[in-house]
Amino acid sequence: MHKNLKHLIKVSKELFSLDFIDKLSKKSGFIKRKGKLSADKFMAFNIFSSEDMCTKSLSTLCARFEVQFDTLISPQSLNERFNDNSVKFMQEVFNTMLIKQNKLLSSKSSVLPEIFNRILVTDSTVITLPREFYSEFKGSGNENLGAAVKIQLQYDLLTGTFTCCEIQEGTTNDASYTKTMIDTIEANDLSLADLGYYKSDFLKKINEKEAFYISKIKNNTAIYIKNPNPELYKTTGNIKKSTEFIKMDIYKFIEELEEDQTIELNDVYIGAEKELKPRLIITKLSEEQTEKRASKLMASTKKKRGTLNSRSVSWNCLNAYITNVEDSILKTEEIHLFYSLRWQVELMFKVWKSIFKIDQVKKVKIQRFKCFLYGRLIALLLSSSIVFTAKNIILENDDKEISNFKSFDKVIEYFPMIRQEIFRGEVAIARVFKRLLLIIGRLGIKSKRKGRKTTKEILELLILPSISPIESVI
Repeated sequence: MHKNLKHLIKVSKELFSLDFIDKLSKKSGFIKRKGKLSADKFMAFNIFSSEDMCTKSLSTLCARFEVQFDTLISPQSLNERFNDNSVKFMQEVFNTMLIKQNKLLSSKSSVLPEIFNRILVTDSTVITLPREFYSEFKGSGNENLGAAVKIQLQYDLLTGTFTCCEIQEGTTNDASYTKTMIDTIEANDLSLADLGYYKSDFLKKINEKEAFYISKIKNNTAIYIKNPNPELYKTTGNIKKSTEFIKMDIYKFIEELEEDQTIELNDVYIGAEKELKPRLIITKLSEEQTEKRASKLMASTKKKRGTLNSRSVSWNCLNAYITNVEDSILKTEEIHLFYSLRWQVELMFKVWKSIFKIDQVKKVKIQRFKCFLYGRLIALLLSSSIVFTAKNIILENDDKEISNFKSFDKVIEYFPMIRQEIFRGEVAIARVFKRLLLIIGRLGIKSKRKGRKTTKEILELLILPSISPIESVI
């Protein structure tokens, strides 16, 4: 048996041991005395049988509970069990599994390049909720427009580890999450995030940690170059600070570029404080690409009832990235392709909504919704551990890359079997996990699309066996 699979089985056995669950349930106040609805059954129900828990009636859920656990409870009793203590219990399980998953998946496969310690992709997804949840989960606008929950996710593309996963109100600004993100970033990590997280101070802190970033920049970002002829003080000969830099007009600059032309500028400074001196990579897009972007921008602006300005329209014709990854690691023309790995987090959210149906919520008791949400996230953590363990084993043994979407889809089909076996110890867990890995290896292989590179092929663009320390920013 592969060592990665052994580790997965061991961790799963620890997390789903009845003694461990009993301790968590008593700590959270979920179990105070013995009753029909035990902690392990409630936990299993929320994890493996809850895809429609916020859309089905309580009586239907009670019938399902009787079928799966041979335990009959009344709708009133089930409703009462969705309370603050049960939410705390599910939250404890989630937090514990998040820590265990980090340990489980922390060592990446030797098959993948060793340039970066981790590739951390970050994004958020918003789930629209009934307006009755507005007091706890505020959405856009006022109470009549409805409630929403935002889930922030940062995960390691190499291992599938959820390094951060946090539930917030729907109105929370993504940029504020950079305070949490920076605490998780370590030396030689690579951070990929969209413009919602763009803050020059955040990128500066990444650089100070001797980590890496590739980021797009906003259309109002101040870009400076050194003035070749600054003014000097006559008395001292020192440079007048106000004349040391010249603000670059990027729009005049791109007018001279041909369509699909990519260039790199190295002697530029970003931000009013000139605190970053990255590589600036600019690509002028084709007319067709520009028109597509313009249509999306117009639709988005209309939806938000905003107004377009000339800078936003002009910005549609280019891609502009900044990075502190050395050109000896990634060439100029490879930066855009490598940044496209960020879309893997979007595919993860597609798994959440299409397969795990985390966004299917109707008006129910708020504690029932929270149990559902934590149950789905725990299910995703366990499934991610299985999928990425399978990914590394299959890549190492067969040199084949599996599709995340196909693989998660296969895992959820095994949920009834996992629910039955997960509490029965190491032998039972090993039996079902071996079957799952066999199925993923046969039915979860990624299909090759013409003209598109796979994640593995993009990672193989990295051209150095090791990296040198980053020079300090100016």
